[in-house]
Amino acid sequence: MARIRILGSGREVGRAAILVESRGRGLLLDYGVNFDENDRPVFPGDVRPRDLDGLVLTHSHLDHIGAAPYLYVSQGPKVFGTRVTLHVSRLLLYDMIKLNGAYLPYDERSVEDMLGTAEYIDYGREYEAGRFTFKTFYSGHIPGSTAVLVEVDGRRILYTSDVNVIETKLVGPARLEGARADVVIVESTYGDSDHPPRSLSEERFYNAVMDVVSQGGTVLVPAFSVSRGQEIAMILAERGFEYPVWLDGMIRQVAEIYAANPRFILNPGLLMKVMSEFRIVSGWQDRRRAFKKPGVIIASAGMLKGGPSLYYARKMATNKKNGIFMVSYQAPGTPGRMILEEGVFGEERIPVLARVEWFDFSSHIDQSGIIKLLKSVNGVEKVVLVHGDPKAQEALKTRIREELGIGEVETPGNMDVLEV
Repeated sequence: MARIRILGSGREVGRAAILVESRGRGLLLDYGVNFDENDRPVFPGDVRPRDLDGLVLTHSHLDHIGAAPYLYVSQGPKVFGTRVTLHVSRLLLYDMIKLNGAYLPYDERSVEDMLGTAEYIDYGREYEAGRFTFKTFYSGHIPGSTAVLVEVDGRRILYTSDVNVIETKLVGPARLEGARADVVIVESTYGDSDHPPRSLSEERFYNAVMDVVSQGGTVLVPAFSVSRGQEIAMILAERGFEYPVWLDGMIRQVAEIYAANPRFILNPGLLMKVMSEFRIVSGWQDRRRAFKKPGVIIASAGMLKGGPSLYYARKMATNKKNGIFMVSYQAPGTPGRMILEEGVFGEERIPVLARVEWFDFSSHIDQSGIIKLLKSVNGVEKVVLVHGDPKAQEALKTRIREELGIGEVETPGNMDVLEV
């Protein structure tokens, strides 16, 4: 009988690692990390690489890929992922080694050994990994992201990974209509809430930016390097924003990978407009002049935990003409969260006089979206909620049972095993 072992993302957000097992063999779906209060990586549960027939990386966020090279310190299984996912993964993993190498059980050689086994996958096709067969679906989270339908022992298990059902500048909504699955493993990050309409968030953001720059100020937008930074730039480009826009940090490198793989982008022409018309920070000379005149600076890291956004925040926070606009999730204890909640920045607790706002540009599905997605899948007998905190999961579990009539809704913890 097939089993599902939750190695990570059980009653927690992030650290995704789902193992599908059958007769002593396994297919691993993601193998990511979280970070502790000291910014050290926290790994998921262990699995022996020799017991794996394959590893599928659904997308390139560190909470889904950050532990994967550990499986290749000796000899690991074949890794599957879209071209965009694996190319961006190399970039992020090398950066993680640079920042956290002392706490990692792998190095650059392990990353290259992993990618040396790679098989590129595409949407709507079936693949084999030992005794497992799997099919990939467009998941609408970030460019190159996939949902995975695993078939083994006559059972069908759909793992949505991170997923979304709305259109953004970079990607369209998930396409799972008509899929048939006995079990659906779905994220529950926002299982107890709904996002505002994306068009409303875009309009609010653009109007706020115009308010600041028209009065002589500069807006700093700390943004995640993967997807969020590019999306914010595309929102400005689409509206013909006439002030300078600077891109700094890994946002540029990820944008170059996206531009080289246009079929994974919903609006490749708009992304090319960003790359050709906006300004790329190429060194400290650019960095020092970027905030001297009215305009926008989009810089990593999104929570102000590092990267060039830290430099800009220090330079811009005490000028009330400026703005610091958050467009990424701000985890508790991060500098970005401190600015939002306390109005101060850094260990020195610098008073922030700049205009501060937060805008919802989440790439994760919300509660109503999860219900819509589950309705589009046929034959569902059991739903497994992962990648969410217990409060959100309980609210979502109640709605699934009441609205969809699915009696089996489970919220396993890490290292729990579910029979299929």
